[in-house]
Amino acid sequence: MLYLCGMFNSMFNLKNIVMQKRIFSMWVAVFAMLFVYSSRVSAQDVSDEYKSQLREMLTVSGSLEGARQVVPQLLALVKQQQPEISDEACRKVEETFNVKVIDRMVDLYAPIYIKYLTLDDLKQIVAFYQTPAGKKWGEATPSITLEGTKMGQQLGMELAGEIQQALQDAK
Repeated sequence: MLYLCGMFNSMFNLKNIVMQKRIFSMWVAVFAMLFVYSSRVSAQDVSDEYKSQLREMLTVSGSLEGARQVVPQLLALVKQQQPEISDEACRKVEETFNVKVIDRMVDLYAPIYIKYLTLDDLKQIVAFYQTPAGKKWGEATPSITLEGTKMGQQLGMELAGEIQQALQDAK
C-alpha cells in the first residue's frame, strides 16, 4: 500500500490535467475492483477475532498508514478538478471512506494472512510492536518503505535506460 502512496505523490506532481484525470479514473477503477473483490473474498471463513487481531497488527505495524492516506489524496485531486465541492462534504466523505478502506483491506488481507499466520502468531507480533523496539520499527516502517519505494523507482528507471542502451548496442 505504501507503494501506492509513492504513486499518488508522483501523480500530484504531474503538470498535465488530462493525465491526472486518466490516472484518477484508473485509481477509481482499481479501488472499485478492490471493493468488489474484497466483498467476495471476505465470504471465506475467517473469524471476527482473527480479523480484529489482524487489524491491530496492521495498525501497530504501520501497515495501514498508507491506506489512511489514499482517501485524502483522492479527495484532494477531486477537489482540484471540482473546486465547487465544499470542504465539509470532503471531510464527511473522508471520514466515511477512511473506515471503509480499512475495513475492506482487513477483509481482503485476512484470507491471505490466515494461510501463513495463526491467531497466536498475530498476537505475538502485536506484542512485539508494543515493545520500545517494536514501536520504533512500526513508526519508522512507513517512512522507510516510502523512501525505499522512491529509490526502487529511481533504480528501475536507471536500469530501464541502461537495458535500452544495451539492447541498442547489441543490434
